[in-house]
Amino acid sequence: MANSLRDQLLQAGLVTEEQVAEAEKPKKKKKYHAKKNNQHTTKSPKNKKKKKAPASDLASFYKQRTNLERKEKQQAEKEQQEASRLKKERRQKVGKLIKDNALKEEEGEIRYNFVIGTSIKYMFVTEEQQQLLSDGSIAITFLGGKKHLVPKDIAKEILEVDPEKIIILSE
Repeated sequence: MANSLRDQLLQAGLVTEEQVAEAEKPKKKKKYHAKKNNQHTTKSPKNKKKKKAPASDLASFYKQRTNLERKEKQQAEKEQQEASRLKKERRQKVGKLIKDNALKEEEGEIRYNFVIGTSIKYMFVTEEQQQLLSDGSIAITFLGGKKHLVPKDIAKEILEVDPEKIIILSE
C-alpha cells in the first residue's frame, strides 16, 4: 500500500492521466482566495474608503424640501426685519416732524373735546388755539402719550409718512 491515492485511482481506471495532470496544477482560485484573505488581514479598516451609496429619490426629495423650507424661513425673517426697520424709520420721522413743528404749549383754560374711536378725549387750549382748531388750521396728534398741536400742512405730511397715525383735524 505504498502507492498513493493517485496511483490507486489510475490502476482502478477511475481517473485518466489527463485528470491527474489537471489535479496537480495549482488552482488559480485557491491563490486568489489566499491573496484576498491576506489582504483583509494586513489592511486596517481605517485605510478603507467607504463608498457612499447613491441617494434614493426619497432622500433627495427630503433634502430639497428641507433646503426650500430653510430658504423660505430666511426670506420671511428678512422681510420681517425690513418691515420692522421701515416702521422704525417712519416713527422716527413722524416724531421729528411733531417735535420740530409742534405749537408752543400754552396753559389753556378752555376744554376742547374731540372723539377718538368710541371715546371722547379733551385738551385744554387757549381761545386762539380753539378758533384755529375749529377752522381746521391746526390739528391734534399724539407722541409719547402726550397731545400736541401741529399746523395743518404738517399734519397732512405726517399722514403721508404714516397713514396709521392718529390725527384730529377739523375740515
